[in-house]
Formats: sequence, C-alpha cells, structure tokens
Amino acid sequence: MKRSLLCFLIVVVLALGGALSAGAANNLRIASGAVGTVSYAVASGLAAVYQTHTKETLEVLTKEISASLPELYDGRYQFAAQFNNSGHLIYHNYNLRTGEPTDNKTPSPIRLVMMGNPMPAGFLVLRSSGMTKVTDLKGKRATTRFSQASPHFWSNVNMAAAGLVPDKDYTPIQSTNPPSTAQLLNDGLTDAAFGGITVPAFLELDVAKGVRYLSHDPTPEVEARGRASFPGAMMLRMEPAPGLVGIIEPTYMLANHNVVFSATNIPDDVVYNFVKVIWDNRQDLVPYSADLAEWPALPPANTYAAAPFHPGAIRYYKEAGLWSDEMEKWNQQLLAIYK
Repeated sequence: MKRSLLCFLIVVVLALGGALSAGAANNLRIASGAVGTVSYAVASGLAAVYQTHTKETLEVLTKEISASLPELYDGRYQFAAQFNNSGHLIYHNYNLRTGEPTDNKTPSPIRLVMMGNPMPAGFLVLRSSGMTKVTDLKGKRATTRFSQASPHFWSNVNMAAAGLVPDKDYTPIQSTNPPSTAQLLNDGLTDAAFGGITVPAFLELDVAKGVRYLSHDPTPEVEARGRASFPGAMMLRMEPAPGLVGIIEPTYMLANHNVVFSATNIPDDVVYNFVKVIWDNRQDLVPYSADLAEWPALPPANTYAAAPFHPGAIRYYKEAGLWSDEMEKWNQQLLAIYK
C-alpha cells in the first residue's frame, strides 16, 4: 500500500514538473530601452499583439543592452527590440560603451528576427546658421562623441557618408546623449546636434530659436559611403509634415531600422512562433505606437540587415514566400564574416 502510494506521488510530482516546465517555456521576455524610448514602445506593441493571439506571456523588460547581453545569451530573455545598428555593433564585436571596434574575433551569437520601420537621424542646426547640407559642417563643431555606443557610431556613419573626416574636416564635440545636444546647441557650444527626429528637446529648441536638419546630397555615392561604414544605412527623403521638427523642406537623411533580435541559443521553434504570430497579425500592431504603423507594409527581412537572421525566422519567411535568393546571398555574406 505504502509502495503504491509512493509511486502515485512520484507520478504526480513528475506530471506537475512537466506542466510547470511547459508553462515556463511559454513565459517569454523581450528586452527594450527605458520607458519612453522608441524601443520600449515597439517592444510593448509586439508583446501586446503576441499575448492577444497566443494567450501566452511576453514580458517587456527594460534593459541596458551592453550590460544585459549575457542574459540573452543564456536565455533569461529571448528577444530584444533595438536598432539595426545595435545588432551591427554586437555582431562585429564593437565596444558597446564606446562604439569603437575591438580585437575580438569570436563569432557573435546575435541573430536578427524581424526588421521594422527605418528611423531617420541626422545633424540639427539653428536656422540662423545658414547651413543646409551635411557638407556645410566642414570646419564646424558637431556632436559625434557620445557616452552611448549607438549615437556615437551612427553620427560618425553620417559624417563618413558626407565624406567628412573627424579632427580634419570638423571638430567632434562630446555629449552625454542626443537630447543633451540640444542644450549644447542652444548654448553655442556646438554648431550641430546629432539625433533622431523624435527627440523632444529638439522641439523645445525649435520653438525657442528655430532649427533645421541638414540634408545629405541624394547621390548613390553618399549612400554607398554610408553603407560601407554600416550596411543598414538607408537614404530617406523626408517631407515637411506636422510634428516633424526641423524638416522645413525636402531633406535627405540616413535612416536606421527598428529591429527585433535574438541569439543562436534561443530554440528555432520559439523564434518561428514569435515571427509567425506577429507577421500573421501585423495589422494589429498599428494602434500601439506610431513607430509600429509602417511595419505591416514593410518587408520583415531585407538586405539592410546588419546581422544574420535566426534560423527560426528564416524558416517562417521561406514558408511565407518572404525569403528571396537575394536575401539568402546577403545572409550568407554576413555569416561568412567569421569564416
């Protein structure tokens, strides 16, 4: 009798353990920047749509990516909403605090899952400066050194696209982050402030003094120089519109995609199911954030990808007819960097 009872209890414990493990597998996490950032808005919208259509949990975590990569690599979170250039920096073993390349030749396990909308960023100046093009920054001061890797790297890509060399063609100015550059510009400590078109501090400066974004020359050579520094650099023509600060005439800016990435250790099925749920229900993303409004109309995999795609994502894209021969070639070129 006692032996039978013991066997019964063992079976119950094993069953409960299996149920708990299965439940834990459905509790996914997606990392993002701090509340109020673009990546947080994107992650929150993705999580809401995923949970609505699966009844599973996708928890949004606010994580500083340079400090939390080990957590992704050991599976404590499965996805991260970031910018494409962050994936590039990680995949190419840049120092995520300085934005400078390292000597590390170890293959990075970062993998892209989905690409979203391109986000333009560039150099903002006072309208009274008389400057209209990025090349007008020759001999000027510009914020291109930041304590965060992403804007540090991205601002230098913009300068490289314009053919300008630091310390030779312009004077780099140090800043904490893009919003703080507005104060430097206001105080006359820089001639140009680098940042995206959604920075609230730029709106305040526009109201106070009037600002404009500098335009790149819309030539293949400019975009080619940008892509040589960062393969995700996309040239966009921005038109004046309500809410667009600093766009007072057609302006050509380099853009950097919102993306979702994962890692090689995350199971293929987990990534496949995430991509399938999001893409099959992509119209549901639109109400959650202006940054998600374009996602339904954009290809989730394209050759502006700056890191290879996860096999689970590729599996879905092939099934859905979204993976071209061109994409396969581009993905293989990225993988071959470490071969």
